Amino acid sequence: MNNAFSKFNLYDQIGYLLVGSVALMVVYGNSILFDMRAPDFNLSSSPLWLIVGYFTGHLIQAIANMVIKEKKDNFTEKEQEVLKSAKVYFKQEKISDNETWNLCYMLASAKDLTSHVLSFNAYYSLYRGWFVVFAIESLFMGIYTIVAFSRWNLSLTALSIMITLLFYRRLRRFYSYLRNKVLQTFVLISALETR
Repeated sequence: MNNAFSKFNLYDQIGYLLVGSVALMVVYGNSILFDMRAPDFNLSSSPLWLIVGYFTGHLIQAIANMVIKEKKDNFTEKEQEVLKSAKVYFKQEKISDNETWNLCYMLASAKDLTSHVLSFNAYYSLYRGWFVVFAIESLFMGIYTIVAFSRWNLSLTALSIMITLLFYRRLRRFYSYLRNKVLQTFVLISALETR
């Protein structure tokens, strides 16, 4: 039981639920904007909405995986030095830097007692999902503003675009944190093992 539970990442599960829940709130807000009847949100329907939100979060993260591709092959000189020593450490000197970083990530995830790697990855995924939600909303609101122009619609579109840009900056920041923490953790682990 303990072994199965340890593979269950609470950060990821909450991330799917939060991304899906925000997406549902955006859809709910759009239904109010269009004077459409929205489904009831109440205590008796909350278990169903949790499931729908969780499922929606998975769909949005799948879209994010298709849309957002991280460049794992453009490392700085300092990072390349760490990756070079990692190739020696793993006895895999002919693999790419990307594959080496993935090995470092697996090692760092397994040995990270502070959970920084796990939490930075969870935040990165969360902001990536919210970025996709608000990018789609911005596109939708932009089209709606063109079709039915009003200052209110223009304001909502501008707000949606600002939120999208904010979440993009946050996802980039947490990816940078994740990338650095993985390499720092590898350096620490390899230094401790050589002592």
